[in-house]
Amino acid sequence: MPQLTLYRANGACSFVPHALLKELGIEFTTVLLKRGPDGYDAADGSFTNAQYRRTVHHNGYVPALQVDNGEIITEMPAILTFIANLAPERKLLGNGIVGQAKVLEWLTWLSGSLHGMGFGMSFRPGRYTDDESLYETVRGRGKGLVDAGFGRIDKLLDGKSFASGDAETLVDYNLTIFWYWGREIGISLDKFPNYAALIRRMEGKESVKRVAELEGKKLYFAPA
Repeated sequence: MPQLTLYRANGACSFVPHALLKELGIEFTTVLLKRGPDGYDAADGSFTNAQYRRTVHHNGYVPALQVDNGEIITEMPAILTFIANLAPERKLLGNGIVGQAKVLEWLTWLSGSLHGMGFGMSFRPGRYTDDESLYETVRGRGKGLVDAGFGRIDKLLDGKSFASGDAETLVDYNLTIFWYWGREIGISLDKFPNYAALIRRMEGKESVKRVAELEGKKLYFAPA
């Protein structure tokens, strides 16, 4: 098993690989970052965002996963795929060629559209306009995209226990953080009962409970 270092920030999308590594029992170390005026800096002050961009992540984002040979993996679909391959018996990449393609389809849409556009506009309107007077308009547009995205997710989950196929995959883990973010931006979550059922199941996992506690994320459903 390679030695892994996860660059993460509390409450960020790095929640997902953090929970997945815990779930699979894979040993890893973490480097905690916090958001500063110029992006993510080391929480302990040991490096700035500029240094992080030069040495770890070209965009200065989280997550990033460093492997013991010095290779650094960025972008959520790539990181999750790498981690899943460390525990092939769990089949988190999906079953068969079509199943794996559908998992990748989900991860790509979640990363590019729901996260990059919907939540990107909601949390970081400055990425879309330099005019601060338009920030609320951008945030509103982002919230609308998230709401529509949640509607699509809920429809795809209708009559299903898992997001992709008939067993748990990476998609189920990836969906968890977006639910919490939806709560933060004021999405009416009671409109999405199928998505809520998936979150209830995921919150039953000790790995998710533990990471939520570590990262200061309140569980949506009260612990049993």
